[in-house]
Amino acid sequence: MRQFIISMKGVKSIIQVLLNVAIVIALSFGLYHFIFNVWLDSYTNHNEFVEVPDLSKMNITDATAKLEELGLTYEVDSSRFDPNTKPFAIMDFYPAAESRVKEGRRIFIKSNPKTYRPVELPDLIGKSKRLAFTQLEISGLKIGKIIYEPDLAKDAVLKILYNGKIVKAGEQLPRFATVDLVLGRGMLSGVRMPNLVNLTLTEAKKSIKDNFFEIGQIKFIGASHDTINARVVYQFPFATDTYDQGQPIDIWLSTEPRDKIRTQLKELDVQYKNFGEDTISGSQYRDIITQKAEQQIKDMQQQQQQNNQPTEQQKPTEAPKAPEEIIIE
Repeated sequence: MRQFIISMKGVKSIIQVLLNVAIVIALSFGLYHFIFNVWLDSYTNHNEFVEVPDLSKMNITDATAKLEELGLTYEVDSSRFDPNTKPFAIMDFYPAAESRVKEGRRIFIKSNPKTYRPVELPDLIGKSKRLAFTQLEISGLKIGKIIYEPDLAKDAVLKILYNGKIVKAGEQLPRFATVDLVLGRGMLSGVRMPNLVNLTLTEAKKSIKDNFFEIGQIKFIGASHDTINARVVYQFPFATDTYDQGQPIDIWLSTEPRDKIRTQLKELDVQYKNFGEDTISGSQYRDIITQKAEQQIKDMQQQQQQNNQPTEQQKPTEAPKAPEEIIIE
């Protein structure tokens, strides 16, 4: 009897456990049904859809306004311009019209921009004309005028102009914009020197640069080194000379009147002209001296013939040596 009672208690325990398990399963099933069929439907608007409108005949402003009205979001791509399509027109969109989507769904729109996207100007300074033409064509830019300026770098790009203004590498320009190229044409030879005497230092520098020469040595005559009030009193090469562009011009400045520095100017003439106070060019001076020497020889020969006396042949007077030519390279 005792064993029977013990057995009954064991059965009751098993039944109780099974009953508890059944209750847990029932509660779990009920909770699952509530979450996924009641609460989740309510939270996600299950079985509630929004129909995507037809945006193909709208512009971007009307299309985005319509999507916002329906509770839809959007992402616009307007990176490529189609010249055959109206600006701001809708070119494509996804999902397609009449598709059923959830509220808040993102609609992807491709619209036509107003014009082409700007292009970046490549770095062409110092590059050859041929390479510049190729890079501009690749970048979608057109070439307008070709302007040549004196420069040692022949056919190299010196500047790029857009609407008459200098533009630099990296600047944004409209696609298919026309740019002008300024190229070096090399330096000219035998160009007449500018006259710098009586100019200020600033004026002299500008004149030298404007004529495509380089600024050489700047020296002073007298104790004052006043670069503001001083004037050019001497230059080399001289204003009467011709010179190759790109070569330096030396200038001497002074605040003193020319009468007070006449001695120093004569010394410069002796050094650079090699003949006194004459203002003629060195080549003219050499021609005059040579002509005088030749005439003296002729006069002596004629005098000897007239006297008809044998005399020791006199050694012709040698023409003075021409001044040393200085070539500055």
